[in-house]
Amino acid sequence: MTTMPSPLPLARHYYEIRREVLAACGTQITPWYRLTADERAVAVTEAEIVLEAVRRANEEHAALLDVAAHKPAVDTPV
Repeated sequence: MTTMPSPLPLARHYYEIRREVLAACGTQITPWYRLTADERAVAVTEAEIVLEAVRRANEEHAALLDVAAHKPAVDTPV
């Protein structure tokens, strides 16, 4: 099982990386520490969505590995 970060630190790091990437492209956005409470809430909600997507992808991956582990060997022509 993968240990996942809590939504707030993930939101902060994701937001700041996004800000850096946008700055490299010439677009400036507000730093994390200057966001309003509503803006931070949106960022945390986005982080929760990312965490849920990763959780679902991990479940899918585990299920596929389980199927592959129980799949009978394919007969090869002689």
